[in-house]
Amino acid sequence: MKRSATVRLELDSKPESVTLVRAVLSAVAESMALESELLNDLKTAVSEACNNVVVHAYGGRPGPLRVEVEASGEGVSTTVRDRGSGMRNLAAREDGMGVGLAVISALAARAEFLTPADGGTEVRMWFPIGPAAPEELERFEDHRRERGSPRDGAPAVALSGDVVVTVSPVALMSPVLGRLARAVAAGARFSFDRFSDVYLVADTLGAHAQKAAAGERISFSLQSEGKRLELWLGPFSQGSGSQFQQSAAAQPRESPLALLADEILVDQNGPAETLRVVLRDRGAGAD
Repeated sequence: MKRSATVRLELDSKPESVTLVRAVLSAVAESMALESELLNDLKTAVSEACNNVVVHAYGGRPGPLRVEVEASGEGVSTTVRDRGSGMRNLAAREDGMGVGLAVISALAARAEFLTPADGGTEVRMWFPIGPAAPEELERFEDHRRERGSPRDGAPAVALSGDVVVTVSPVALMSPVLGRLARAVAAGARFSFDRFSDVYLVADTLGAHAQKAAAGERISFSLQSEGKRLELWLGPFSQGSGSQFQQSAAAQPRESPLALLADEILVDQNGPAETLRVVLRDRGAGAD
């Protein structure tokens, strides 16, 4: 069976959001063992599409940005979507928008710039693994329609935050969460010691997800405010989150999460559970 990876990322179109998108691309590339040249092309093209949203879609103000990545043994398909003013002029302009679109077209084997019926702009890009062939692109698109992607149906759970992510398979959560949590913690100016704790927390949550996820997909959100980082993750199978919480309480010295997290909460969400974890930085200079 061929490996595959899908990620949906929802966040506001702020300049720092491009760093988060690039972190997700690195995680996907690691899980799929993509070559560095392909990863560089992906990062450059997708960054250009996201920068266009940041600068042009909402008149310089933040607005909804959605990035979807789907990788298989044949290639990587990415979509960058906004709900802003749309693309009125694709020609080169003094503000650089046309140059960015030219870069995307040059790097991707196939690029489409669409204006959906409900407004905004959708940029679709296809990057083959190995030499590009039309029949491979057709097979990849057929495969994508057959198996679906995170955009199909409702998210695994309804979450909100600075960034909301849905991944499949569940094993992909650990590298994606690790990179995003560290990036958000760095933006929140966590101290060095507390920043290092984020590694252990992300690894612990990733290991728990692989054992206790309620399905093939899992979602998580990140929210930062001051020197505080809040994570929501799920869905987990019923009872697994509670057992995880109880184990951490009973054997705190053996649980990195119990040692490092300031709060651990399990929320019952129908037949499944959602886990909430809060990290605070009380180091020197922390609020």
